[in-house]
Amino acid sequence: MVEANGHPTFVGPGFGTLLQRSANGSNDAPPVVSRRATLRRGMPAIYHETDFAMRFVGALEGVLDPIAAVLDALPAHFSPDYAPPAIIELLSAWIGVETDEALEIDARRETVRMAAELGRRRGTVRGLELALRLDFPDVPMRVEDQGGVRWSLDAAPAPAGPARFVVYVDTPIPEDRQVAIARCIEHHKPVQATYKLRIKAPKKAAE
Repeated sequence: MVEANGHPTFVGPGFGTLLQRSANGSNDAPPVVSRRATLRRGMPAIYHETDFAMRFVGALEGVLDPIAAVLDALPAHFSPDYAPPAIIELLSAWIGVETDEALEIDARRETVRMAAELGRRRGTVRGLELALRLDFPDVPMRVEDQGGVRWSLDAAPAPAGPARFVVYVDTPIPEDRQVAIARCIEHHKPVQATYKLRIKAPKKAAE
């Protein structure tokens, strides 16, 4: 290689290779879109010194990194703590839990989060109390189970009376809320059990 008019020139047989810089300044590899840098980290080190290869990989990373970011965050996307409202509704349908759209999003998240516990306690007093608390967090309620004991002096078992319980609502509520509570009880109570729903009456206005 010789200098001619201030420019390098190759002479003689064979081929020469010259790495030039652009007129706009440095032609370093483009910055990675995210810290993941999956493609360039998987390439052999020799390609990191090639400007064209790094620019080509940088263009691919610009397309693939957002997709990889969604896949990386997929567990959080379907977590009741972080999922958007539309995914909360989808999760409710998947696990067979009904959520009231009128409730705040935090209350619906809690319903999905407690779905496994609600399934384990289904058919019990604690399960019904949990279902009522999740669906009506602002309504004070309590459940009284009117259970009993059977005994017999002979070998024949004593007949059992119907299972029954009472749900007390300790504050006056409108009729539509009463219907919603009754629907929740019907959905979560044991099939053979009967119940009474007692709601506190509003105070009479002073005459």
